[in-house]
Amino acid sequence: MDKLFEIEHLGCSYDKHFVEGVSKVILQIKRLVIPRGKKVFIVGESGIGKSTILETLGLMNNTIVPDPQTKFLFYEPKGETVDLLRLWKQSDRELSAFRLRHFNFIFQSTNLMRNFTAYENIALTRMLQGYSQASSFERTHQVLTELGLGHIDSSRMAQELSGGQQQRLAFARAILPDFSVLFGDEPTGNLDSDNAVKAMELLSNKLSQLEGSSAIIVSHDMHLAVTFADVIIKIRKESRRSQTVADEIAYHGVIDDSCVFTPQQGRWTNGSESYAPGDFEMYLKTGRI
Repeated sequence: MDKLFEIEHLGCSYDKHFVEGVSKVILQIKRLVIPRGKKVFIVGESGIGKSTILETLGLMNNTIVPDPQTKFLFYEPKGETVDLLRLWKQSDRELSAFRLRHFNFIFQSTNLMRNFTAYENIALTRMLQGYSQASSFERTHQVLTELGLGHIDSSRMAQELSGGQQQRLAFARAILPDFSVLFGDEPTGNLDSDNAVKAMELLSNKLSQLEGSSAIIVSHDMHLAVTFADVIIKIRKESRRSQTVADEIAYHGVIDDSCVFTPQQGRWTNGSESYAPGDFEMYLKTGRI
């Protein structure tokens, strides 16, 4: 297996001033290997750490809880291994350059720039990567057409479009540049089912064009996940007694090998459990079949 991320003993917290190192941990990644060149969906109940893992993997927020056992590695397409624990100690400029070189992002909130046209919003990152405005705008038109927005011209302001159209603009902006990894936090959450399918088909085509590129997507749409994912990570919920409040039970998310499911011979399996697609979709939604 060609690795993309390799993680062991990584705790994630937004509050580093916690009691005995555990009380504020939101997500504990005991072991996780994410393969390169795949569409990886991350699922789980609300508040369990789905957005946290995206922020951590994408170097958006330093949530890392120090631990001498922690391994947090990223494998570049050319074969070089990057220790992301060490990278976090570099300057903001170096972190930004690394993200620009390898990562791209899409969120449920579009974060479009209101004073830019739709085309400028979409093409900007690709232009920052060194492509010309002309070629970037040409590719923008192609992507918008595939998303059903081919009627939008290059002078149209992003803020003039409907919410659903803006969501598709954000999706187009995310897939237009070159990237090693596209991180998506509910990227189709505001789209109807038909447009969500179009967007995922477009992403699949993009990944096939960029050899070795990957997508890591948080989603509440279990049908979309089962339909398009190559790997599904189901974050498990675990409880522990609070270190700060007597008799209070705290919860956090956990990821280990048992949380990682892949399709094999028409079924989804983590090596010990195996589900038919319909049963697996129900399991992801409810925890049972």
